[in-house]
Amino acid sequence: MDDSFISRNQLRLTCKGAHVVVHAAEKRAAAMGVPQCIAVVDPGGHLLAFSRMDGARIGSIEIALTKARTAATRLQRSEEVGGASDSGKLGIALASQLRLTGMAGGIPLIVEGQVLGAVGVSSGKPEQDVEVGEAGFAALLGS
Repeated sequence: MDDSFISRNQLRLTCKGAHVVVHAAEKRAAAMGVPQCIAVVDPGGHLLAFSRMDGARIGSIEIALTKARTAATRLQRSEEVGGASDSGKLGIALASQLRLTGMAGGIPLIVEGQVLGAVGVSSGKPEQDVEVGEAGFAALLGS
């Protein structure tokens, strides 16, 4: 077999790692007094772990998952997708049949240059969603 046909030593986020992200994000959200929906997905945007904290908006469940899916599959923070304009953000949402978003709160989980997946947070203000997601990612990195 030709080694150029396969990839070796790919990092993967485990179930336990996904739960570390969720629990750290929950802890930050609780400290802020902002109940959140928190989703962690693999690089393909498939759900690994999820939490809807008591008091988080039910409508934010799908939004958190969409933010995570966006960050994982687009390899960038969700607020960067579609550019700075509202029309660009709307365009990406429509072109993806509402499976992607330009809303803030989706953060790719990049370790050693490899995207392991992403965390998506929704139910607070955009800056709160980002802060909670960053706390989850920081826990994964051990900081």
